[in-house]
Amino acid sequence: MTEPVRVGHASAALDVPLGSPLGGYAARPGPATGTLDRLEAHALTIHSGGRRLAWVVLDTPYAHADLAAAVAALLPGTDVWVSATHTHAGPETSCLPASPVTPERWLAEIPPVAAAAVEAATAAERDVRLSLHRQRLAGVGGQRSGARPRRTVPVDVLRFEHADSGGLAGLLVVLPVHPTVMPADNLLVSADLSGAVRRALAARLGPGTFAVVATGAAGDISTRPHRHAQTPAECDRLGGLVADAVVRGLRRPPRATAAGPLTVARERLALPPKPATATPELARRLERRLERARRAGDAVAVRTAWTALQAAQLAQLEPALADPACAISVVRLAAEPGVAGGGLSLVGLGAEPYLDLAARLDGLVDHPTVLIGYTNGYLGYLPVRGAYRRPDYEVLRSPVAAGSAERVVDRAAELARHGATS
Repeated sequence: MTEPVRVGHASAALDVPLGSPLGGYAARPGPATGTLDRLEAHALTIHSGGRRLAWVVLDTPYAHADLAAAVAALLPGTDVWVSATHTHAGPETSCLPASPVTPERWLAEIPPVAAAAVEAATAAERDVRLSLHRQRLAGVGGQRSGARPRRTVPVDVLRFEHADSGGLAGLLVVLPVHPTVMPADNLLVSADLSGAVRRALAARLGPGTFAVVATGAAGDISTRPHRHAQTPAECDRLGGLVADAVVRGLRRPPRATAAGPLTVARERLALPPKPATATPELARRLERRLERARRAGDAVAVRTAWTALQAAQLAQLEPALADPACAISVVRLAAEPGVAGGGLSLVGLGAEPYLDLAARLDGLVDHPTVLIGYTNGYLGYLPVRGAYRRPDYEVLRSPVAAGSAERVVDRAAELARHGATS
């Protein structure tokens, strides 16, 4: 039996004072010296069948399990997701899987802001019709490593329409692109690409319509292949391209429509640690690769080679993670009455999944799925098995053995098919 779905949205500012350490880049030359654009906490609530999901999307680099638990503790009786957009110009919230602990300051300051946004979103809930759209996005994100890197990505959009009037209530955009336009030497606080997309959508959709931007399977995807510069103006240009693609995609028929009831499932899946692979000889090989890229004058190849060398050097200094595990969170909404298909599932992973994993997940489930990264924990990179043949940055930084990503997605598919509990 289907149930009506009610959705609410609210947002709040995340203040980052001058002098705060910024996260995302190991080569950051100093703390925050100012603010380029404000960081935000967006709360989206989905209520059906007596159950409410409160999904908080933060403009932070990471969202560890302790932060998600602290937010949930302030919202008893509510299923809580906490996701990070993964901006690299937000407060340092701890990037090492070996020590997944949110700094004390942010563990104290973020949860009350997030909970207040959830409470405001709950108060604003209205009956909606929900549909899922997907379109290809060109000119913004592409694979930043690999033998034959792709230069386009799929974008998933949840569309919420007022049940009474049919007018657009808001959008949730899942963008599988590292939101990293601003460079490592930037010392201004910024939501980076995610914030630019939100602003561009607000300009196109008009007042009274909300826009939330979450980061999808972006582990191997960035703006590097397409960006013309690393400036605020370039960030706005790319944000406009995303917004235009989203608006165009809404004109096409949806992939799925959904109603209630809402069902959820959660699991923390243990994974095998990656054997030590970074050696002095590998570092020397990567140094030679970097020199070749510099001689060729290829800026993208230089950046790729430099980050791989950096990862190899760091891996020699850091201990291996003894007992890695990945948080898996699943929400499923049923199909609308009389509509073919099985509704849709949202799958959140506490990691940086590779883009190909989204297609794998879709192929394992009998209804459309949306894969979101950086949710309810942070394990690090989840490269596909084939990526381990190359000494790329993401593989060298991943704490888990080859095949782990596929195990995570296979288990998530099982939960989407059978494991959700009402």
